[in-house]
Amino acid sequence: MSQQNFNDNIVNWTFENYATLASLVSGIAICLLALYIYSRSGSLIFLRDLMWRLFGGSTKFETEGYEQVRKNLREVEYYRFEFNIPAQNLTDTKLAEEWIKKNGFCHRDVARARKYIDWKNFNSLKFKEALFSKNAQCAFFALLFFFFVIISISVPLTNAKYLMVSLKDAPEAPSFYLSEGDAKFSFFRSNPTLTEKECQSPESLKKFINHEFSEKNINIICSLFGEDKYREHVNNGLKGQRGLLLAIVAISIFSVFCILVRISRSGVAKKLHEKIHPPKKQIFKK
Repeated sequence: MSQQNFNDNIVNWTFENYATLASLVSGIAICLLALYIYSRSGSLIFLRDLMWRLFGGSTKFETEGYEQVRKNLREVEYYRFEFNIPAQNLTDTKLAEEWIKKNGFCHRDVARARKYIDWKNFNSLKFKEALFSKNAQCAFFALLFFFFVIISISVPLTNAKYLMVSLKDAPEAPSFYLSEGDAKFSFFRSNPTLTEKECQSPESLKKFINHEFSEKNINIICSLFGEDKYREHVNNGLKGQRGLLLAIVAISIFSVFCILVRISRSGVAKKLHEKIHPPKKQIFKK
């Protein structure tokens, strides 16, 4: 195949699949939006109404009682979405409003602390104290530290010139690291490194032979340097390794963001809880 035809195929493939990819991403975005609305409002009645009107369905009941029930359902759904309070009916909404006013809360704080409130009984709302206890806070900060360590280790490795590999026919041998021009056998130490030049000298190879790498294993590694596509294989492997590390970094950053949001919301929940149950002041006797 000529270079021109090859390039044409690449361009055609790229643009043909770009449209498919764009459609896929758009579909996922719409699904995520619907999932967010459902997780907050607890239903998708508004979407059902939209579809019903689209097909020419009636927008209201002729019977007054049914019409009032319809309005109540939509009122509750709108209340759930607007204030992020999982009320099931208008009675629950009234009880929630009384609880908020009685304790001097604001709707924004209650919405942020939703997961830290027990909503099973709106007549007796209470906080899930275990979720914002000292042990829970310590666990969150430990996770935060863990992901920061992963990020601090993974980011520098994305620019590493060495690819971690292992010998397929020698599973007992530990992993080692290949670059375009040499191989090293320790992650932390840069020397000694095995090069193609040293492979030509039996005396130079002796310092690499030990209980982990036999002479046969070292010879296999040396044979890799002579392959025509050795550099290409290493570069492709480095791209894959870099992609994996970047994915780990992205997941870790997202996890850090989620943990920080969780810590922030647990702090809000603790503040609301202390409004109802102020912490006892310790009195020290002289």
